[in-house]
Amino acid sequence: MVTETRTLADIVKEIPIAAKVFQRHRLDFCCGGRQSLAQACAATGADPAAVMREIESAAQAASEAQDRDSIRWTDRPIPELVQHILDRYHATLRTEIPRLIELSRKVEERHADKPDRPAGLADLLTDVQAAVDSHLEKEEQILFPMIIAGHGQMAYMPIQVMMMEHEDHGRNLRRIREITRDLAVPEHACASWRELYRALAEFEADLMYHIHLENNILFPRVLGS
Repeated sequence: MVTETRTLADIVKEIPIAAKVFQRHRLDFCCGGRQSLAQACAATGADPAAVMREIESAAQAASEAQDRDSIRWTDRPIPELVQHILDRYHATLRTEIPRLIELSRKVEERHADKPDRPAGLADLLTDVQAAVDSHLEKEEQILFPMIIAGHGQMAYMPIQVMMMEHEDHGRNLRRIREITRDLAVPEHACASWRELYRALAEFEADLMYHIHLENNILFPRVLGS
């Protein structure tokens, strides 16, 4: 049941499709998932009652459509969740970030005379790629094998490192929003510019849900908390 006093993370764990509603309202359910719905809405000016109605509607629609986004990963085996993270998020990040860099550099160069161009975005995304690649390698080479082998109780320190790096990813997402003026597409934007901002919104949504799956579901289950 969704109430104003429940945390964003708990709501998304029970009703995964709520993540899409929170994203529309710019409510941070991954790194900021410990705040209650009421607290998060107060910070952004969103109406908690309206948000709850949207969640109920989205959950009903997802149930009727048997949407994969409605899977409750709290109920699935840990190895299955790890494989899902690898297949759905790690693989996508490795192909999508280079495309975003190429696209952003193209937009910056072709619209160098436009004051509202996303100046500095390509360089930021290059830094993001380096950070994400390093993060994924640590998970794939160290943390995930440890978890699959059943040594979860030994993973406390690696998990703390991953969570700190997740905070860095969140700061980079906020910086992308600043550079792009909240992903607002100018009227004069070309097709590449529009595709860039569409893809950035999708990238943000994916990365936030990816972090949520680890911070709020996988890591607590591994550590037995």
